Amino acid sequence: MKIYISGQITGLPYEEAEKAFNESETRLKKFGFEVVNPLKKEIPNTASWTEHMRMDIKLLMDCDTIYMLRNFRQSNGAMIEYELAKKLGYTVIRQMSPSTDTVDDIRDTEPFSTGIE
Repeated sequence: MKIYISGQITGLPYEEAEKAFNESETRLKKFGFEVVNPLKKEIPNTASWTEHMRMDIKLLMDCDTIYMLRNFRQSNGAMIEYELAKKLGYTVIRQMSPSTDTVDDIRDTEPFSTGIE
């Protein structure tokens, strides 16, 4: 499974966001996921929010699962990624515990109906 990490970046010190994304990447790799960490993309930190979102959505489209960090609801970008992933029928995994070595997260696997057959 290819999994995209999503969570708050804007409004946090970069080092704090980077730590959360990198720790999640390490943990998910332990469970055999192919992990896409958007903080490791090739776009400068000085790029606009819109430029980052364009790149992030491209990265998300190449995955089949999204991993939502606990703080995702504080981020407009992460909420866009979350809603898009749900509408596309991705498996959504929400981070629950900051220090556990298990993926004991809640999975939103309920299919989303677009009304298109």
